[in-house]
Amino acid sequence: MNFLFHVVAVMLFVASSPTLTIASFPETEIVLEMATLSHAVYHLRKKVLSCHSLIHNITDTSNNSTQELPSEIFQRLLPNETSCLYYNHDYSLGRQVLIVRNIQRNYIAVAYSGTDDWRTALSDGNILSKAFGPSSADNNTIGGNNISSIFDTVPSTVRVHSGFNNDVFSNAGFSTVLQCILAAREGRNCDNNDVNNNIIQPRQPYKIYTTGHSLGAASSVILGAALHLAFPSEEIQSINYGSPKIGNFEWSSWIDSLQPNYNSSESAIGEETADQHGTFENFRFVNKIDLVPRLPDVLYFQHAGHTLQMSAGGTVKAYYDHIGNGDLGFAGVPYGWNAAAYVFIPSAIASHMMLHYLDYLQYYKPKTRTSYAVEFEIIDNSTGSDNENNPPGPDDEAYLIE
Repeated sequence: MNFLFHVVAVMLFVASSPTLTIASFPETEIVLEMATLSHAVYHLRKKVLSCHSLIHNITDTSNNSTQELPSEIFQRLLPNETSCLYYNHDYSLGRQVLIVRNIQRNYIAVAYSGTDDWRTALSDGNILSKAFGPSSADNNTIGGNNISSIFDTVPSTVRVHSGFNNDVFSNAGFSTVLQCILAAREGRNCDNNDVNNNIIQPRQPYKIYTTGHSLGAASSVILGAALHLAFPSEEIQSINYGSPKIGNFEWSSWIDSLQPNYNSSESAIGEETADQHGTFENFRFVNKIDLVPRLPDVLYFQHAGHTLQMSAGGTVKAYYDHIGNGDLGFAGVPYGWNAAAYVFIPSAIASHMMLHYLDYLQYYKPKTRTSYAVEFEIIDNSTGSDNENNPPGPDDEAYLIE
């Protein structure tokens, strides 16, 4: 009866509010292109120094062949109609960041790479938490002005993984990305102020996406939240793959509150905060029993944003805010979701590989709809469970490994 009440209430509210948007599921092609970028950035570290220069230029005299030009490398690795605006590998941090512009689909995307192998990702010891945002030592300035003030509105209790935060903000990382985005949206190149006359200005500002895999996925969410503060009137999305947990409960709550028409126990369904016009949405794709998103909560970290579970056979299930929302009637991930990866560790590790994410998304590309998921999973009272913390009945399919 309680479940029926929730469903009817949501249906009535949606019917009476035609402009309500619970979530803007990213289009199939955008998800595929973000996955392509997240895969591509891994393959740049031994090839290029920037969008325009190679690490070294060697001619093979045995067959008179030369290395690919940077333009050829990016043409081969990036989605169609996508140009490299900025690439940098900060060896002191192990950070690789790639910024691209796609004129055809009207977006600018920032992609972070994960660690060079999964062993490093799983053994990352820098798990201390810290306040979200740059420190005074990070030197994040634009035009001589410190931009730290845009973080003043973040709740003081928000804490995130220190290593993930450093990956975005240390060594002027955030200000460099922000300046590049500002230049790119005006048709300028990121390495100088010259206007690129070949760029046709869009009728609307370029949409901003952030993306990445594993550690890069975590960095993309942190960057996306920071960009929301820098562009508070715009809609920004992070579409990422195999992300670990990033921050504490307050972090998760704050990120979720930036979604369109966010609903919490303190606000009516569909009510936005008074000063919020833009939004930030986080879509976390999880391939089968990928271990990394299920790693233990060492510091009581929580997942933020929506979980899109890529199940065997091509079914992608969407879980609102990962843990669900009883007021909206949306279910959280099923019971046993966290434990599923530990049943067969080798498969859980293999599921984490970015290539396996890309292969899955290409193979199971929807033929009759525009996105991998079109609706969130609904609470099913017949199981006695709406999330992974509440045990279902003995016959519940949630026990099955997806």
